[in-house]
Amino acid sequence: MRDEPGRLIETVLAPGIVRWTISHPRKRNALTPAMLAAIEAGARALRGEIVVLDAAAGPCFCAGFDLDALPEGQVDAADADAPDAPLITATAALQTCDALVVAVVHGDVFGAGVELVAACDVRIAAPGVRFTVPAARLGVVYHAAGVALLRRVFGPALARRMLLAADGITAEEADRAGALAGLHPQDELARAGEELAARLRRGAPQSLRAHRDLLRALDRGGPTAEELAAHERARRVAYTSDDFREGRAAARERRSPRFRGG
Repeated sequence: MRDEPGRLIETVLAPGIVRWTISHPRKRNALTPAMLAAIEAGARALRGEIVVLDAAAGPCFCAGFDLDALPEGQVDAADADAPDAPLITATAALQTCDALVVAVVHGDVFGAGVELVAACDVRIAAPGVRFTVPAARLGVVYHAAGVALLRRVFGPALARRMLLAADGITAEEADRAGALAGLHPQDELARAGEELAARLRRGAPQSLRAHRDLLRALDRGGPTAEELAAHERARRVAYTSDDFREGRAAARERRSPRFRGG
């Protein structure tokens, strides 16, 4: 039977909430350049949504980069575009997109899949899941931004085990290191991801955007003076906004606020 190409499936879960499903079941959800290009394009088109990133059912959330999609033979080291260029642009787009991205990890994750999950704003997983970066076993040298991302998310000790020993890091270890927002039983994980997305969506858009951007800047080792100034502007504007007035009214009336983003 001919292998079906991998794809990224988008499903609207509710207004402002979408699910992106990595789907390449016959290759354990391995990522192809076309799938990564779809993630990059989708990320750049987002405008304030909440994205739930998951994968097709199976024991593996993502087997990493589809090695069959790499060019045959040796690659000239002077080439402008390295084979992992689609991964680099996709993860960069996730980390700068105008959205909050929640990774819902139901199975083991390898290589490029680990970096993709690390690029999300929030991560939850099922107990027993393993995160493995087999670069040392494949003769691969990870790009600098990817190494920095793994270190930020998983912490220095676990990142060293991943990159130097190619150890599989358990979800429990990742959770203790602060890489996850929580562990949920396998049969409750999907619902937990959707409920988290719904809670995020109920927040005031201007508050979510400003805090998201500052948290991302802090993760990158910032913020810069420009990023701090932007945060201060957003903070002052928020106090004059309709959403702030609605939030105060809802608190007084003991009801859920109805934010409109203004």
